[in-house]
Amino acid sequence: MILDLLPFGRSPGRMQGKWKLSPFVAFAVTLGIAALPCLVFGYRGMPTLHNSPRPSELYWILTINILYYLTGIYLGFVLKDNRAFCKYVCPTTVLLKATSRFSSVKIAGSKDQCNACGACAEVCPMDILIPDYVKLGQRVLSTECILCRTCVSVCPPNVLRFSFGFDLGNHGLLAGRKPEATGGIVRLR
Repeated sequence: MILDLLPFGRSPGRMQGKWKLSPFVAFAVTLGIAALPCLVFGYRGMPTLHNSPRPSELYWILTINILYYLTGIYLGFVLKDNRAFCKYVCPTTVLLKATSRFSSVKIAGSKDQCNACGACAEVCPMDILIPDYVKLGQRVLSTECILCRTCVSVCPPNVLRFSFGFDLGNHGLLAGRKPEATGGIVRLR
């Protein structure tokens, strides 16, 4: 919610190049941070029912959460994108990419009713080119889709909807940033 309060409306598109690897790096760093109390400080698990929780555990969790929020806010302002943390740093996305490929619930569009206005792609917080999927007659197969239904809310009734089925994801049709000199958005495949 805090990241949604940042002052940036439309996402300027995905960063290209090495930014694709950043969620995997963040995942590795997060694993390291989780292992640090055990390996360095000798932490051996939660206290038993008879012992009270140690304040150091609470401080560790609060400190890490504050660092995540500050990182998200910093990236949001630097990249001018409310969802920069979700796209480039969130370690959870690494696990979600693997499972969302097999999701039975995805967004689907009616090829006959879509007028290709692009409103759904404009409001998509994850830069998914939804009209391209509709034009191809496919459900949104991008593992980046968070099923927020923002695209469904801006389209006329019955054009976009939740659908149930089985198909493998990872056919990522995403809007990427063009180099700063040219401006605009480029399609990433």
